[in-house]
Parts: sequence; C-alpha cells; structure tokens
Amino acid sequence: MSTTNTTKRSPVVAIMGHVDHGKSSLLDYIRKTNIVEGEAGGITQHISTYEVKLDNDKRITFLDTPGHAAFDNMRHRGGTIADIAILIVSAEDGVKTQTKHAIEVIKKNNIPFIVAINKIDKPAANPEKVKTDLLEEGIYVEGFGGDVPFNLISAKVGTGVDDLLDSLLLVAEMEEMTGNTNKLATGFVVESHRDPKEGVSATLVIKDGSITKGQFVVVEDSITPTRMLRDFAGNNIDEAIFSSPIQLVGFDKIPNVGSRFTTFETKKDAEQAISEFKEIAEEIAEHTGIMQVPEGVALIPIILKTDVAGTGEAIAEQIENMTTDDVIFKIIKSETGSINESDVKIALSDNNTIMIGFHVNEDSNIKNLNEYPNLTIKTFDIIYKLTEWLEELREQRRIKKEVDTMQGQLKVLKVFSSQQGQTLVGGAIVSGTISHKEPCKIIRKEAVIGRGTLVALQQGKQSTDKVTDVGTECGVMVETKTEINQGDIIETFKTEIK
Repeated sequence: MSTTNTTKRSPVVAIMGHVDHGKSSLLDYIRKTNIVEGEAGGITQHISTYEVKLDNDKRITFLDTPGHAAFDNMRHRGGTIADIAILIVSAEDGVKTQTKHAIEVIKKNNIPFIVAINKIDKPAANPEKVKTDLLEEGIYVEGFGGDVPFNLISAKVGTGVDDLLDSLLLVAEMEEMTGNTNKLATGFVVESHRDPKEGVSATLVIKDGSITKGQFVVVEDSITPTRMLRDFAGNNIDEAIFSSPIQLVGFDKIPNVGSRFTTFETKKDAEQAISEFKEIAEEIAEHTGIMQVPEGVALIPIILKTDVAGTGEAIAEQIENMTTDDVIFKIIKSETGSINESDVKIALSDNNTIMIGFHVNEDSNIKNLNEYPNLTIKTFDIIYKLTEWLEELREQRRIKKEVDTMQGQLKVLKVFSSQQGQTLVGGAIVSGTISHKEPCKIIRKEAVIGRGTLVALQQGKQSTDKVTDVGTECGVMVETKTEINQGDIIETFKTEIK
C-alpha cells in the first residue's frame, strides 16, 4: 500500500446510552450549531449520517443511528463503522438498563469512548452519583480512579458541548487514525432505500481511501456506478475521502445495511468481485445448509483445519458438544491443511465465522490481515487450550438478555385517589421489600396489566425509602397510566442484563 498520501483522518462517532438520556438532543444541538446554513438547507430528508465542521476547520462525522447497532450489527463485517463512542448518561437518572448494555457493547468491541453526563441544568442533577454508578460497571472516569474522559453537558442549551467536541478531537488524536487517499474507498453501508423517482440509493461512510465519479462500488452482490455521488446534505460532488458520509444512487438492488463496500476502477473488476462473492456464498450454503437460529441465540460458524482427518473429526465433535441454549457452535468447513485464502474469503463474508487451526499454521500470503481487524484466526497444539478459548468466546458472543428480578410485592387494600397519571393506594407487603423509585408491574389475576414507578412511599405517617416484612401496611404513590383496583398486586422489580 502506498503511504505517500497517508494522513490523519477525522473520527466517526456514535452516541450510545439509555433512551431519553439526551442522544437526540445532543445530535440536534451539534447539527444546528456546526453545519453551515447552506448545507443544512440542502438536507431535504432525514440523513442518518452527517459531518460537522468545527471552528478550527477540523471535522467529525456523527452517526445519527442507534448507537448500539453501529457496533453490534456491524461489528462482524470486517471492522467497525464507528471509531469513537460517546456514552451519554443523564445526571438525573444515572446508569440505567440500556446504559449497561451500551457499556457492554463498548467493552466487547474495545472502542475508545468519552462519558457525557447530560442534563446538568436540571434541579435533580447529581453528576457525582453518575460517576459512582459508573464505578459499579467498571467505568473509571478521570478523578474517580481512572482515565476515561468525561464532560458535564446540557444538550438542551449547549452547556459544555464545545468542550465535549474538543475531547472527541483529543481522543481521535491519541488514537492516531489515518487514511490513504491513494487507495480505493472502502467502508460501510449505513442505510439504504428505494426511491420511486431515483431508484435504489444508499448512505455510506468511507473508512479509508477515496472515491471519484467514473468508478464502481460493490456491496456483496449489489453494484452501482459512482455517477450520482452526493455529500451528506444531498449536494452533487465529484469526489470524497475517508471519514466522509456520502450518498450513492443507482444500485441494482438494495444493499444490506452494515455490509462493507469496496470501490473499483472498472466495471469488469467490480463484476469479478460480485462473482467471487456469489461463489463464496454458494460454498457457505453448501457447508452450512439451511439452519434456522432462534431469536436471542448466537451462532458461531467455525472453519476447522487440522493436520490429519481423524483429529479433525474428534475436535469437531467436541466443539459441537459445547453448544448451549444461548450459543450454537457450527462447523461449516473441516479440512486438513493450513488456513488458506479460500478459508479467509468464507470468513470475510460474515466475521461471526472463526478459523481454528490445530497443528497447522496460516499460509504465508494471508499473514498480513491488518485491513480486517475483526477477522479471527487462532491456532492450537493442545486440545484443552482450544476448548478453554472457545468457552471464553462463548461467553463473549452470548446475546445478553434483560431479566426482571422481583424485589417485593404489595397487595392493594384500598385506592385513595387517581389523577394526572398518579394513583395513591394503601396496601400490605406480600413478599420481599418494596422501595422508593423502583419500577413496578401491576398484576391482576396473575396477569401483568401495566407498569409504573413508585414515586412516593409512606409507612405510618412518615415518608420512607423502603418497606419490608410480610403483612406491613403502607401507602404508595404509583406513577402509571394503568388503572389500579383493590386486590391488584404491585410488584417491584430490578432489571439486569444477564
């Protein structure tokens, strides 16, 4: 690869966190204050990715898509679409369920990130508690025993947002992200759709290289000329380079969101790439057959290469016996010999696939695979080391689920009042402990009919944080849209990701 045109590139950033913690408000504020009027006026429809230019002429590309998807759904496609994450946490609410999920995704993908503590202008804001909550999740921010940068912001009014953008640029500088304009552009599909007038178009983010008119772009088995090339605002352009979001019109079929795109100088080269993709897809289908994977279950396809066939059969059986209810190990190819280019092509079609060599190595021509950071090749000489590694991988790949754990139950003895979405009831503890500010379910005849939150709790005539002991009577104010009746059960719970 030529390095004569290798330069620093601007970061691609995804914002992650719990719903209602301010992701959309932050993106809206940044967009309004950093996209010039002419560019903003050119956006005639919702664009899922856009580039902002700061006062110092530096640029940042933001993904206006669900942040978790930017990593989770795209991470197995030969790289990750985002370079940096912003973990946004409300200063009022602290760490919530989706915050924890975002943290898991960030850790799993080893993505550099910044914490943005939002809503500091609110009366109930408590940034110090947020930092303590993050400690419990293994996130150590600056000043709290760690080096994770954080910024206090109000996305609504813009307080601290400029400092947050400066922090992003500092993290980008430390990561030393570069691109080479001499290379043909590669990157990812962020969104795609069919327009009644123009046909199939897609929004792409270039992660490396450059693209100009007169070339061809391939996404799996779809192709388009770069004749209708636009920037994120919909303006016609002649070329674009790394980190830029672009729009291309003219694909022969709708490309899959999250898939990697590649650019070619000639249509012949592009069609050859499609032909190779189809051959690989057929080979994968031949190896895997038709396999329906239940929702919530992770599939790990494995290419197994061993020195002798008998060893391969024994290891394959042992691997498939490691399948659990959460994770399926599927041997899609088992052969003798070293890990070769054909194996790599199969794995690149879906980087869920892992390649394992036992008493074999990789061919010399595939040693340098830096372009595909998520390509997984492991070689072993001892079987128990292989199975130990697979056990660790199984836990990493297992799809985490939200589990509600019951904390306490209260039987409603009397309904005192109900107005403006809040119902005051009196009741007695049936089991466990109920606590102030806990989420709850309203249960009638063993069926959940609604949900809410305990916003006030009183025992005797005194406000309290929790009530325990079976039979204890108390008053509860429930914030809910559901009508509560005498005899209903109010069940408080804690949601965890397991």
